[in-house]
Amino acid sequence: MGTQAPHQITVKLLGTCCLIADGTLVQGVPASFFRIAAYLILSTPDQVQPRSRLAALLWPNAEDGKAGANLRQAVARIRHLQDQQGFRLIEASVSTLHLAPGPEVYCDLIEMIRHISGDVTYSPHALCKIYGGELLADQGSSSSEFEDWLSSRRDELLLQAVDGIAEGIHADGQYTQNERSACARRLLELDPYREDAVRVLMAEAAERRHFVRVSELYASMRSVLADDLGVEPSPETRALYTSLMEAVR
Repeated sequence: MGTQAPHQITVKLLGTCCLIADGTLVQGVPASFFRIAAYLILSTPDQVQPRSRLAALLWPNAEDGKAGANLRQAVARIRHLQDQQGFRLIEASVSTLHLAPGPEVYCDLIEMIRHISGDVTYSPHALCKIYGGELLADQGSSSSEFEDWLSSRRDELLLQAVDGIAEGIHADGQYTQNERSACARRLLELDPYREDAVRVLMAEAAERRHFVRVSELYASMRSVLADDLGVEPSPETRALYTSLMEAVR
């Protein structure tokens, strides 16, 4: 008798949130699932929180007892979702909620935290794929307390992602040109003022004899810097542009 392939679950919390089961997008996932999962994942190192803390964070203005009731309903919906799709990520006891991902679960935020903590090292090119965007990007507003927490964690994760991806354009010889260019493009999406990323892309375009693209990249960066920061490109960027464009004179 053959061995059945393991049930595969993907939970994405960076960028557009979604739950994918065996390649199929699951509809109607409650927002509380994504919010509580993110909060528990980032509650390092134990990844456990008292029910009272979560209730107060998500429903700070609720009347006495109502916040706890709201959390019980949210946990019931999460348990039903996990039972229905056949996986485990969030577990609850009488007094706490904790993270307990089964082997069938892949979560981008978990992998990002593993990288940051040093449990695993992902390449800059891999980080481009793991960091799909800001944490809970499409989940709308929650309580002011939760939004304050979320804002700070978004900033921290963005900085970590930018630093990790930037290694892909500065480590000469370690990565292919395609990987370096992919990292440069992702850096510009995350931070439009990264001149080092533009220089990588200009050099790549020149190597391919795409000098119109070189000019477009330089003009775009110059416009962004002037409009947003009131500055010119750095001498290094200007010098590279001049040297690259000499080939078409």
